[in-house]
Amino acid sequence: MEDDIEILEKALLNLEATETQDKKSDFEGLYKNWGKSGSQEERRAQLLETQKLNRHNKIDRFRGILELVNTVEDNSKIFNSHNKVAYRPNIYVAGFHKTCLTYSNVLMLSEWMIEKPSDFEKNWFVVPCPKGVRVLVIANNGTTKFYTKYGHFKFERHTGLPGGNPYNFYRRNCCVLDCFYYEYSNTLYVLDLLAWNNQPMTDGETEFRHYWMQTQLEDFPDTKVINKKNKVIIEILPMMPCTTHYLSYMLSSYPHFKNDSPPLDGLLFYHKRAHYVAGETPLVGWLFPYMLPEVIDKEITLHPLYIGEKPADYVNQAEFIKKFEMKYAKKNRRRTSSAMETDKDKDANVKKEDKKESMVIETDNKEAENTKETKDKPMDT
Repeated sequence: MEDDIEILEKALLNLEATETQDKKSDFEGLYKNWGKSGSQEERRAQLLETQKLNRHNKIDRFRGILELVNTVEDNSKIFNSHNKVAYRPNIYVAGFHKTCLTYSNVLMLSEWMIEKPSDFEKNWFVVPCPKGVRVLVIANNGTTKFYTKYGHFKFERHTGLPGGNPYNFYRRNCCVLDCFYYEYSNTLYVLDLLAWNNQPMTDGETEFRHYWMQTQLEDFPDTKVINKKNKVIIEILPMMPCTTHYLSYMLSSYPHFKNDSPPLDGLLFYHKRAHYVAGETPLVGWLFPYMLPEVIDKEITLHPLYIGEKPADYVNQAEFIKKFEMKYAKKNRRRTSSAMETDKDKDANVKKEDKKESMVIETDNKEAENTKETKDKPMDT
């Protein structure tokens, strides 16, 4: 059993995705093993088996998702950015002004689906994903906070979710969702469910989480309209079976979303038995529409406009992924470098301000001493 736990922990750690990651791409192993049968398939099977063996063991960090939310909310009350006291320690402490990204690795992320799973039509679902911002949504104690996939606070709104506004019976409850936010239409597209109405859901399988999400959201009609309880429209993304017939039906018409608002970005594929885990996992796959005939089935029919989205220099999926990952890694390094430079500038400014304060204090002390000497000095007669 300990070996199984170690395998799953290593799998989760190896699949983590963080903002400051500057190591080699996690896909390097896929390139080296390209063409070897079952690289992704074997990892899926191993992860599912380990997941089943350890179903009742508390090794998944998300079994405490509600404790995490409560801890973050308690800390935010103390270190609220809008109510910070202007305080600096007497001694300069590097990084004193920084805040930990407590939600920096919470969302479950996909891998490129580089091969068709052997149980594709039987055990997989497909979800059409809109172009938008991936967000972690925390509805808790009468308000709803939106965080980016890197854990950065984005904005705060009232929503009709349990715990999402101060006006309903469930205002003291908690709800945690994985979503896409499309700003143009002010719509939140729900992708997955981590907790609902104070009940953790991460140990539930994909099929159950989606069923629960659909049935429960029907009891909260405020999520469909804009009013004082709800300031963003909330819709659940459909999750459908992965048959050639359905995929052709879905992709033979254009656009997927009404009036192409939002545009379709790509497709996520979920294994029915997958639990919700942090970081990248082979139990969730990603493809752009034009990749489906190449990876899944040549018989899948695509609308010409989806075929037209294929880059002009596109050769095959393997080459595309290499270029994509190199571009992403370079962008990530720039972001990390920029963040480090910003931190250095902030640290330098803090030091300058501390130095100025020190000089002011010294000047004040000298003036006070001079004044005292003048008062103590006997007057000439």
